Amino acid sequence: MNIKRSETLREQTYTALKKALFNGYFKPGERITEERVAELLGVSRTPVRESLNLLGKQGILEVRKGGGYIFPSPSLQEIENVFEVRRLLEPYAARKAVKFCTGADIDRLNTAIAKEKDALNKADASVFFQNNMEFRQGLFALCGNEHLSRAIHEFMDHMHFIGIVTLKNIAIRKIIIDGQKRIVAALVARDSRAIDKAVKSHLSAAYKAVISEVKKNLK
Repeated sequence: MNIKRSETLREQTYTALKKALFNGYFKPGERITEERVAELLGVSRTPVRESLNLLGKQGILEVRKGGGYIFPSPSLQEIENVFEVRRLLEPYAARKAVKFCTGADIDRLNTAIAKEKDALNKADASVFFQNNMEFRQGLFALCGNEHLSRAIHEFMDHMHFIGIVTLKNIAIRKIIIDGQKRIVAALVARDSRAIDKAVKSHLSAAYKAVISEVKKNLK
């Protein structure tokens, strides 16, 4: 028997606040207070406080001296660090996925890409981000190594951080979709070399685009 569960007010507040961050309502370095968010969302301060605390623990927001939070811009070094780990783990995990993936898995990955295409031109960048995470989780869950998959998943918070700053740019969304299509094509062909090349090429293109976008925000 399945029990249908409605989202709590805190969960709804958390989701709405993340969308506000993704869509640029709060600028990098800007002070974010419980009062302001509560007024923006039309809720009490308690679920706002809980949501802000959770986003702080995830590293998406930083506690500000004197009270409140700020939405920090990722530094170039932080981005370099994240992509360094991704370059080490993701090509290897994708090569392993060639062995374990099924036709149903391919269909799920293509569905995630189709959702990204539908969200390509939407102003709400959080929709595209969630579709992108669906693809990533689906791909790396196929590696046959739970510890490896979990290690990659641990970087989701960092991906949130970078995605908030960069995914408003439709050109970057297109780069992500193009790279994922090549990855799926290599999976269909059961070609380990091709998927290794596709993932590395995808990471290289994404890295260049993200660095370029963050440099614009630093000016």
